[in-house]
Amino acid sequence: MDDKIASAPRLLLNGEWEFVEGGDGDRPTDGWQRLRVPHRSREFEDEPPVAGWYRTQLEVPGDWDWAGGRLILDLGRVRHYGRAYLDGQALGDNYGMRRAWRLDLSAAVVAGGTYELMVFTHNCTGPYVHPHTKALSEDAEKALDTRFWFTSAPTIGMEDDIWVELEPAVRLTDIYLVTSVRQRIIAVEAAVVNDGGRAFSGTAKWRVRLGGAVELELPAVAVAVEPGQRQTVQLQADWENPVLWGRPPYGEPVLYHLEGELRGAEGCRHRSETRFGFREIWAEGDQLLLNGEKLMPWGDHTVPYVYERQWLTRKFAELAAANISIVEHHRYDPPPVFYEVADEMGVFVVGANFCVGTGQVPPADMDAAEFELVMANHLEVADQWIRRSRNHPSILFWDITDARSPAFCVPLLRKVKELDPTRIAEVTFDPGEANAKLVELIDCYRLFSGLEHIEASIEKVRDPARFPVKPVRVGEAGIFDGAFWEADQEPPLQAGWWDFLVRLPQRNIHGLQTFHLADMDYRGFKAQVPNNLSQPLQVQIHWPAQSGRDARIDPAALGTQAGWGKTELYLNWCDPDQPVARPTATHHWSRALFRRWTGCDVGPLAGQRAPEVMVQAVRGGQPLAGALVFVEALEDRSMRPWGVRADAGGYSWFVLERPGHYRFSCQGSGGEIEALCQPVQAPAGYDHIQQLVLNLEEET
Repeated sequence: MDDKIASAPRLLLNGEWEFVEGGDGDRPTDGWQRLRVPHRSREFEDEPPVAGWYRTQLEVPGDWDWAGGRLILDLGRVRHYGRAYLDGQALGDNYGMRRAWRLDLSAAVVAGGTYELMVFTHNCTGPYVHPHTKALSEDAEKALDTRFWFTSAPTIGMEDDIWVELEPAVRLTDIYLVTSVRQRIIAVEAAVVNDGGRAFSGTAKWRVRLGGAVELELPAVAVAVEPGQRQTVQLQADWENPVLWGRPPYGEPVLYHLEGELRGAEGCRHRSETRFGFREIWAEGDQLLLNGEKLMPWGDHTVPYVYERQWLTRKFAELAAANISIVEHHRYDPPPVFYEVADEMGVFVVGANFCVGTGQVPPADMDAAEFELVMANHLEVADQWIRRSRNHPSILFWDITDARSPAFCVPLLRKVKELDPTRIAEVTFDPGEANAKLVELIDCYRLFSGLEHIEASIEKVRDPARFPVKPVRVGEAGIFDGAFWEADQEPPLQAGWWDFLVRLPQRNIHGLQTFHLADMDYRGFKAQVPNNLSQPLQVQIHWPAQSGRDARIDPAALGTQAGWGKTELYLNWCDPDQPVARPTATHHWSRALFRRWTGCDVGPLAGQRAPEVMVQAVRGGQPLAGALVFVEALEDRSMRPWGVRADAGGYSWFVLERPGHYRFSCQGSGGEIEALCQPVQAPAGYDHIQQLVLNLEEET
């Protein structure tokens, strides 16, 4: 077996693509303009595009061989409908931004070949909404779309990382880890898939590493899988002294790596690696406990919708400085980088989805057939959301929806509990609307709305004759008197809320999430919800390269709201002449309130960020645009090799999961570097990125 395909390398295709607005039909020949992919949502623009085309050149690495597997193109999150072409030939299509879109290129390309990759996209209207119908009501279109708010515009986009990767025919997949603090065990579940033409028999084995040291060896499991079939394997092992994940007093932001290896008679067939933290959250009577310590979630019900590592690293630290103890991405499930940075820093997350305000929750009078179609879509979205996210230790809650109706909530609760019963599952709880099945499935009472309704709900759920004992928390409540107040003014509260807030610990209410601490953006960039923890900043945005992961704020440095995709900038990650943030009196008020509840501050979070390396490929003194640069760990064979396509300046931007000795290579030339973690608390800018130049040999 080729060792390269067993390690399943992949190549990142992010960077400057080309884009042109236009409808379905003949592929455009002119009007193309540069646009970085992935990009942020365009739904906040006054007139975002209805349909359009994206294109780039796809170069397949010359040393890749997929004879023992497949070559896969992973297009990430394409909004809403997409159809892909390779050199003019249609490859396939996809409906729904949050449903995985992976295409098999094995028979369409050869190693070393270069092809034109083109993607047609259309918004969530008309015949492009769903594959099984040509027309749906406006309510159904909104429910199947992925919008920040129901008044946002339906639009198009490529909003997540784009990868091409080798995939072994026989492989480990759908890996699920469960760690128990109370029992001191780790349990692993995985599927062994055989897409090859012959039966496979062998063993699957895992071990746990921390840095370069093996912490735990798990027992090997025998597997035998016929062609076209899959086998689920389960195993567990005792673990007496793991480092508990979290932040003080719950633990430390320590991440382990689970290394998997699938071996048969021909040797290693597949290696996998899964990052995780050892922690456990549970409800014990009316208590919410993380690693045995009581939780007090405090913060906003959402964070700004920015899915980019530089921004998130600074943002999470800024929120922790205000003693914001939990963050939530309220409207729908975010790209993985949101959870990845939270894992690394020790940030606690409410994993949320299916928000009423987005239009994803069907109205009560929706046609029965349309409701059934919407629910089938949402159950598939929920299935993919939980499977790809359930190994992130930062996620403590599955806040499945802020809807209340059992007809909508119960099927989604069942799906989530089936895939991951280890977290706190919740929906917005209304004692007057919930039925017995909904009450049985939830793990806590998540309350919502005004003070009078919340107080009445608390009285009802704490009556043991009416409801079983469960923890109570306030998941959404408007406590402030208005959305705007001065930066030097403490927040004005509505009547009764201060008395409610100061008595949360005595009443055993597990925290509160509110509005207007974080900013939200609306269509037309209306300033409806500001960030009251920080003041706006005049940031000169710049990026050191167009390559690398994540959808960025203003990658072309336009300096406009449309370029930002935001109404205001309240955080500075890039401009060394400006502070990272300008805290307000509300910031200090929030900090003091949490201290009053708990007697301590949030954190500290992780003090160092993941290593980053910028590699420039140069030939004859000139940068090599589009160079394919790959990285491999020299001390850890289990790390999946991967590459980054260079931008016009020859730069490939790498973010590495952990420090260590790495080799970077391109077209036979290579260089090594000791990749180091850098401090989170540092002036804005990119001084934390290490630099490496690869001087390539002249072509003959």
